[in-house]
Amino acid sequence: MISVIVPTHNAESYLPQLLKQLKEQTLSHELIIIDSESTDRTKELASLEDLKLINIQKSQFNHGSTRNLGVQIASYEVVVFLTQDALPASPYTLERLIAMLHSREDIAMAYGRQLPYPETGVFGHFARLTNYPAGSLIKTKALIPKMGIKTCSCSNSFAAYRKVDLTTVGGFPSDTILGEDVSVAARFILRGQAVAYCAEAEVFHSHDYTLLEEFKRYFDIGVFHNEQKEVLKEFSQAESEGIKYVMDEWSYLRRHGYTTLIPSQLVRTVAKYVGYKLGSLENFFPNFLKRQLSMHRSFWQ
Repeated sequence: MISVIVPTHNAESYLPQLLKQLKEQTLSHELIIIDSESTDRTKELASLEDLKLINIQKSQFNHGSTRNLGVQIASYEVVVFLTQDALPASPYTLERLIAMLHSREDIAMAYGRQLPYPETGVFGHFARLTNYPAGSLIKTKALIPKMGIKTCSCSNSFAAYRKVDLTTVGGFPSDTILGEDVSVAARFILRGQAVAYCAEAEVFHSHDYTLLEEFKRYFDIGVFHNEQKEVLKEFSQAESEGIKYVMDEWSYLRRHGYTTLIPSQLVRTVAKYVGYKLGSLENFFPNFLKRQLSMHRSFWQ
């Protein structure tokens, strides 16, 4: 048995399908939903199922502390995190991820492959194919010179941990705007443990961000890298990986006949870069301005 933890907020459009696909999983599990004041039918739908429903105030939600709460509530020693819009792609999704977690004693975290939804646009599709490739990989400290910041890249949209390993590194940071998963993965790697990417464990999860959303998202990423700079200083600068991503994206657009989207790609790249640089300088901005620049406005209350 494992514990599956899903933070929710207004998840009505996702929850019926998520609950259905979790019921079809071959691996037995308890389900914990932590809801932050949904105003739709999320709590009503959850109350109809055999699960633990935990209610918190929306103002209390934080990517790190809310997941730490889930770990405290969980009955079992292995916990899996899902987001409300991450849908298992097969009945074996959980089983395959947990098999990877247990495949080596030094693996402290395993995260799965995120496939784009069929309706996802070109940029969202490329992001999933690039960040979640078809081959599995076990990442250790030895890969830092080759992979840089991508060594600790991961996602709590679909990830499994042993509670004992989370406790050893102090759990998720409780005051981070996002990236609680990356912070923990970096600490695992630096203390000699491994982070596993399991391409065989798949969920559908993707986004089509607008230009403004891309700017705000990268502002928040810049804030995260500034907040966690002591943890991340052993890894290479994120800008170098960003340049490589842009060049790969440009090549993808050319190869697949999307050359008309290249001007849009250039504008989006500028928006991401400006957002990221402003986020990395967030210490110089007042909170009221950061609320306007950020995708996570409530973080700046």
